[in-house]
Amino acid sequence: MNTEPDLATAPTVRQPVPPNTETPPAEKPPADPLAKVMLTPRQFWAVLAIAGMLLGLLLALLPVRVANADPANPGHVTCGNTIGGVETGPLDDQLDGPGEDVLATYVNTCESAIATRLAYSWPLFFAGTLAIVWRGVVRRETA
Repeated sequence: MNTEPDLATAPTVRQPVPPNTETPPAEKPPADPLAKVMLTPRQFWAVLAIAGMLLGLLLALLPVRVANADPANPGHVTCGNTIGGVETGPLDDQLDGPGEDVLATYVNTCESAIATRLAYSWPLFFAGTLAIVWRGVVRRETA
């Protein structure tokens, strides 16, 4: 029996490892718990467009009121809305038949208030409508 260790006389060459054809299943990243309650950017803009359209329509249809200029009779006077404008008949009835100059002053005040409301209501309505139409026409990007 030989107790001497065998010494290598030739260089050792490592053989390449054969490729593993079976790949382990990739682990899915954990699901984001906020993804269930958060809106996507597309949904956010849709909600914003609907809110703008509804707010603009509501502001256009609600009556405009201005403060009564008579300190003895505090309150307000209803002028009309942005669609119909100022109606002098109902305005005259609310003021209990004032003179022509007082009625003209109220009509001017009402027209100014309606113009201010008009500057906000219709752009909101049309911007919201345009965004909703845009959302329906333009396709989503597929990832």
